[in-house]
Amino acid sequence: MPEKIYRYWNKRHIDNQEPLYYAKKELAAVVGWGGVQIFNPDIDIVELCCEYAKAIQGYSCGQCIPCSIGTKVIHDIFERIKNGYGKEEDLETIKALSRTISMTSMCQVGQGSAPAFIHIIENFTDSLLNAIKNSEQKESSAFYDSIITAPCIQACPIHLNIPKYIEEIRSGRFEVSLDVIRERLPLPATVGRVCARPCESNCRRGLIDEPLQIRHLKRFVADFEMERGKAPDYKRGEQKNLKIAIVGAGPAGLTCAYFLSLKGYDVTIFEALHEPGGMAAVGIPDYRLPREILKREVANIEKLGVKILYGKSLGVDFSVDDLEKDGFKGIFLSLGCHRHKKLGIEGEDRNFKGYVPGIYFLRNINLGEEVPTGKKMVVIGGGNVAMDSVRTALRVGFEEAHLIYRRSRKEMPADETEIKDAEAEGVRFHFLSAPKRIIGENEKIKGLECFKMELGEPDASGRRKPVPVPDSEFIIETDVIVPTIGQESDYACLSNISGVEITKIGSIVVDENLMTKREGIFAGGDCVTGPDTLIMACAQGRLSALKIDKYLTEGRPEPFKEEIDEAFINKLEVFEPSENMQVPGDASRVSVKHEPPIERRKDFREVEKGYTTEEAITEAKRCLRCYRVVTYAYKNQ
Repeated sequence: MPEKIYRYWNKRHIDNQEPLYYAKKELAAVVGWGGVQIFNPDIDIVELCCEYAKAIQGYSCGQCIPCSIGTKVIHDIFERIKNGYGKEEDLETIKALSRTISMTSMCQVGQGSAPAFIHIIENFTDSLLNAIKNSEQKESSAFYDSIITAPCIQACPIHLNIPKYIEEIRSGRFEVSLDVIRERLPLPATVGRVCARPCESNCRRGLIDEPLQIRHLKRFVADFEMERGKAPDYKRGEQKNLKIAIVGAGPAGLTCAYFLSLKGYDVTIFEALHEPGGMAAVGIPDYRLPREILKREVANIEKLGVKILYGKSLGVDFSVDDLEKDGFKGIFLSLGCHRHKKLGIEGEDRNFKGYVPGIYFLRNINLGEEVPTGKKMVVIGGGNVAMDSVRTALRVGFEEAHLIYRRSRKEMPADETEIKDAEAEGVRFHFLSAPKRIIGENEKIKGLECFKMELGEPDASGRRKPVPVPDSEFIIETDVIVPTIGQESDYACLSNISGVEITKIGSIVVDENLMTKREGIFAGGDCVTGPDTLIMACAQGRLSALKIDKYLTEGRPEPFKEEIDEAFINKLEVFEPSENMQVPGDASRVSVKHEPPIERRKDFREVEKGYTTEEAITEAKRCLRCYRVVTYAYKNQ
């Protein structure tokens, strides 16, 4: 027994003695890539090490001998010690093996896991020697389990097995890579083009030189399949003869439909628009996401038997009560945020010709409908919708496209790639500027009066709050003004659903299982989270499908192990931004080719070109395969 409480994690001792929990279970010990934490001194340290070694060996890919064989030897030694047959020299053998595994394994399963054994032996020598001298065999008094994750996996809202699908690309098994992605995501070509890629912010390669191009590798394998005229061969589960209704054919609704159909449900999607995709279809320009790409992936989902009824609006053409009367046993609400937030400035409510919110501007262009014209457009905002709007302005004939943002470039929430592309295309940026009033003449937009701003103290978002500079007003003459400061759901269609609660800002209230207060009605995506990323909508769609299945088959949904694992792992800091990798940075990321700015700004051709096979394999080889293995224990009750 360790006979002491001890907490060492991510190369630092933790003075805080608060317990750590897995779900509602207070843990006795945790051992993993970050070290070891002992909360209950009664835990058997030998048994803990034995279980950890078994976990590492089980997660080893088997491609290198040090990890796959070395960890088995370590496990066998600890097993021998546990059973009363250990020798003092076993500890030095384990340390030597751990050093070899750490230094020579091909990836972080071995490299990052083995040092924990060295740390334990050096800090719990007396406990281990006592266990060796005491040959009495004891029955286990604790429960053990293990989890494998990676910094990129943990950052991804849908938790794709990113190192695995990248490894398959490196080995030239592109179809297998795509299968790994589709285990959780049915829209790889779409997400591979427009994902906000939080995974890349958690890529440990970025601590050496540059993060991997994870998004573009996902796009590569999806495009590889499409370019060869192939389609996924989905295996639908046994027919359940239960009907599910999904309201909204956006990313959340489509993903939910995909997983429910795979499980054998009869799924019907009701969509207000006349094409699928939701905001992905009408809110993202074709130069970033060509419509035929999205439609092709939706067609693959329809081949599973999913039916999509277009031009059907909740609250206008049908109600939730109607769906239940029609025999739908489960209902998933996945309406996007199709309303704009107002600026709240003078002149905004005058209905001047030339004033159009960004989401309507983009939507009308994508649907081929009329939009304001002129020589000069001013877009207000700093997010991706602002980037899409201001770059689209040049493509529909505006000679000048200006962007007003109240903070500095550093604080812009838009994707850095989008900002650079906009700069290359000739967009003019006005940083530290904010709108004061809209100027009109003869019912038409004439200009925008703005304040100069300066940055003050950080606000709730963590960014420095912009403050108007006194007497700094200036006017930008313009023909069209496009505000893009935020979106919200159209809660008018939700307010009359009995038993479904909505917040003051129009989001649907759900419990931890994504079910509303009305039995059998679930919700996910932007109508729950507010405007969020496309991959987050897909994640909520997948999880909702699993919850609906659980509800219909077992009577009630409950948190899944993957959800509990995620909450637990997040407490352990999988990614350490200040980590000293001590690895030379000798391989910068393979850059993505773009269409020339002077040409692409004239039309809606796709700007980013996909990887060639050689480029994809080269980029995939940069992956460090940063898997993290952790074993936790709690005492049996």
